[in-house]
Amino acid sequence: MGKIGLFFGSSTGKTEAAAYQIKAEFDKFEAGMVDVHNIGASTPELVLKYNYIIMGIPTWNTGELQDDWDVFFPRLSEMNFTGKKVAVFGLGDQNGYGFNFLDAAGILADEVMKQGAEVWGLWPGKTYQYEESKAKLDDHLVCLGIDEDGQSEMTGGRITAWVKEVKEQFGL
Repeated sequence: MGKIGLFFGSSTGKTEAAAYQIKAEFDKFEAGMVDVHNIGASTPELVLKYNYIIMGIPTWNTGELQDDWDVFFPRLSEMNFTGKKVAVFGLGDQNGYGFNFLDAAGILADEVMKQGAEVWGLWPGKTYQYEESKAKLDDHLVCLGIDEDGQSEMTGGRITAWVKEVKEQFGL
């Protein structure tokens, strides 16, 4: 079992691709450090086996959760994340959905914090152009923001920098 459990939901494959890019970056430090799981085929028990957790979620339509996360989300309120370190990455379209950019990631981060998790991996929000976001926290986002529609050329560099930061914050 890896040190980090990475759980994603993906309908178009973009969040899944980002999940495996993140795993590949962690593998540069230590092979097998990250186990990747689709949240749609996961259980609360599997998630809580890990002390270090990464969650990946795209925002759908006007701030909605992706289908697999929508089904799993009610289970989060029954889970105890005390002592768990969690980092979130989200996919969104800042140009097409600037009034709810990365909302699903903000909703997810809020819920795991309510259940006792420490959320790490805050990301500067200054390189994005959006009106509103539930993922916004002062000048940062509570997640790594990935915009494959408007800034796909920045994804690789963002993932590399974020993984290095999260690895350090997790103390790994």
